[in-house]
Amino acid sequence: SKSPGSRCRSSHPSQSPCVAFGLEIMAQAPAQPGDFEIQAHEQEIRNEAEACALVSPKTSLDDLKAQYASNPGFLPKIDNLGQRFSTMRRTRPDGNCFYRAYTYGIFELIASKPEMLAAFASRVKGSLDFCVSAGYEKVAIEDFYEEFISCLDRLAAAAGAPSVSGDAASAAAVAPATPDELLAECDGYLVCWTRCLTSAFLKVHAEEYVAFLTSHDSIAQFCAQEVDPMAKDADHLQITALSRYFGVPVCVVYLDQSTGDTAAEHVFREDGDATTKVPTVYLLYRPGHYDLIYPA
Repeated sequence: SKSPGSRCRSSHPSQSPCVAFGLEIMAQAPAQPGDFEIQAHEQEIRNEAEACALVSPKTSLDDLKAQYASNPGFLPKIDNLGQRFSTMRRTRPDGNCFYRAYTYGIFELIASKPEMLAAFASRVKGSLDFCVSAGYEKVAIEDFYEEFISCLDRLAAAAGAPSVSGDAASAAAVAPATPDELLAECDGYLVCWTRCLTSAFLKVHAEEYVAFLTSHDSIAQFCAQEVDPMAKDADHLQITALSRYFGVPVCVVYLDQSTGDTAAEHVFREDGDATTKVPTVYLLYRPGHYDLIYPA
């Protein structure tokens, strides 16, 4: 006669029914992707991002409606945005979008306003020494700083304003440039430098910000993992730090599926005399990405 469990063990005579069942499930489960497949997928994502413009021309907010037509939870907020904002610029979704959008927004605001440009330049001219005081080696970062100051010089030249660097002898040789031209030529340098400034500000003011950490042991660790590396997204701490250093307010408008028909807004602003009097830069945030948006 057969034992009670023989029918369960027939296909795997040396294994328990549970082991046999587990093997059958594993055989049916899809194979986990290997390193090659993961790298190929990551490269595909990078290729898709690089196909996008660093910063697009201005477009109507109607483009957002079309994008979210199949996701009606966003549409009431988009309709409400249209009452306050008229246009937007999309930025490349490569993890550097906050730093790029904020810098471009500042350049756009000061490009034709010599006094405002001079005030902003005066504030950032000491930024190399500031970063060195936070622990950066000067030789490792001075190229990024010099490119940033050169961009301001070229904006000044386009506006017919005095040289930002104060080098009158070479001012005549500076090639004027628009924000779009600067981004096309210097995007990597600008992103690197704004990341350095963000990291340096957080380290210098570590005692103010350490309480806000949730998954890092120190501000130094946070900066090493979340600020210094390229392609790492920015969140509240990074936005707070860079906007405080630049003295240029930034208003982040959050487009998500939270309750209500109005997109929440948060203004990051340095109070008092620390500001540069540059107007607010407006950014539209969707999970993991920042675009520029313009008041009507």
